[in-house]
Amino acid sequence: MLSIKSLSYSYKKRQRVLDGISTTFQPGHIYGLLGLNGEGKTTLLKLMVGLLLPIEGNVFFGTLKSADRSAAYYNEVFYLSDSSKLPDMNIEAFGKIYGAFYTRYDHQEYINHLKSFNIPMENGLRGLSLGQHRKVHLAFALACNTSVLLMDEPSNGLDIPSKGIFRKLLAKSMSTDKIFVIATHQIRDVDNLFDHLLILNEGKLLIDANLFDLSKEYSITRTPEPEDEIVYSQQEFDGAVHLVKTTAPNEAKLDIEFLFNAFTQSNQTVEL
Repeated sequence: MLSIKSLSYSYKKRQRVLDGISTTFQPGHIYGLLGLNGEGKTTLLKLMVGLLLPIEGNVFFGTLKSADRSAAYYNEVFYLSDSSKLPDMNIEAFGKIYGAFYTRYDHQEYINHLKSFNIPMENGLRGLSLGQHRKVHLAFALACNTSVLLMDEPSNGLDIPSKGIFRKLLAKSMSTDKIFVIATHQIRDVDNLFDHLLILNEGKLLIDANLFDLSKEYSITRTPEPEDEIVYSQQEFDGAVHLVKTTAPNEAKLDIEFLFNAFTQSNQTVEL
């Protein structure tokens, strides 16, 4: 379990990017972390992995604290940044050398992921495009088999077929003892993988909820019932679409992009 307790951070003394955030990430779940530009998604991930130090609060994996930046913590928590520029070396050697820092690294798994992405193994990293660098980095991140994998815009630089391959590899790599956190603007690339949604807004968590629980409380409809509470309406070319808080049982899959628009624009905090 990874826990965040009263976490705050600011780049300027009087302007907090994150303000008193507390939440818990449970194994066996894929978390979607969403927010408008500048709302602190990348900052939060960097705090979670210890690249930044909080002005208040802490992040823990078990008893290990991110701010201590210990080898034991990094063996459990891997951060995939939003850009991938890897060192100039042989592709297979990169996995062997850097994989040695992770006790559960699986080199054959790394090779298999590279083959899935059609990466030419005979080339060095220097000869690869930026998109291919991204695929190598993704393959390595998944093969490290850390307990927590934090991903910042993981589909950046991937072409359409590669995005599908990434989704399959991510789903295959998921297990009951792992936590995946994906921060992204490209919601459509990965929304089918999420089972828990977090939305950052004005330094706080506007949404921190399981999608199944959300689907029992809210629905998206063009024809709301008289007793439904309309939370948000959006005009589309063929008419209005509404997010409603419904009294009727509902377990239909929610459109996460619409849900994001609804809650950020209505500024309504969800408590389930």
